[in-house]
Order: sequence, then C-alpha cells, then structure tokens
Amino acid sequence: MEKKIRYTFKKHERLRKQKEFERVFKEGRSYGGNAVAFYFAESEAGFPRAGFIASKKISKKAVIRNRAKRLMREVFRLNKHKLKPVDIIFIARKGIVGRKLQEVEEDFLKLAQKAGILKE
Repeated sequence: MEKKIRYTFKKHERLRKQKEFERVFKEGRSYGGNAVAFYFAESEAGFPRAGFIASKKISKKAVIRNRAKRLMREVFRLNKHKLKPVDIIFIARKGIVGRKLQEVEEDFLKLAQKAGILKE
C-alpha cells in the first residue's frame, strides 16, 4: 500500500528560535535565484524544517512582505516530501514581488536540484 503524502505544515516543522537560524547561517550553504534565496544545513530533527525571511528591502509595505512569506511557506509545504532532512531558511528577493506561486515554486525547485537537497 502506498504511503499517503501529508501536505500540512506543523509547528514542529518550523524554525523558530534565533539559535536555529544562526546555526543554519553559520554551518549552511546558500543558493540564490530570482525570486528566492535560501540557506540550508543538515537537520538535527531528522526531517525538513523551514524558516522564512522577507526584509524591508523587498518592499516597505508589510502586505507585500507577508505575501512573499506566504508564497515561500506554500512552496515549502507542497514540496517538503521531496526534500532530504535539511533545515532551510527561505529569503525573499525583490523578484518575488508580483510573482505567482507556480513561478516561485519553479525557481525554488531549480535551486534545490542544483543544491542537491532533493530526494532521488
């Protein structure tokens, strides 16, 4: 019987503490695309976890920054089953403004493939 994929995003799958972010920035590697950049390091938890950053460089408007974070969160939620166990920090770039989910997802998957964090 096939294992059912759950497309949820639980609290334990989120990077929350500053120490967790600092560890990924310090130990991790980075890749950047048009819409998103990300840092990643091997997960201490044994499953993929994510954190999200959208700075004021993207837009002064909180509405736009929050949409960017929502898009990145959705990309992670839909693709976490394809990832190896890594802690990943998504960083929104100016190119994410006005993009649709599908475009952001394509950008991320290309980078993830390049980074070698996708399961075979």
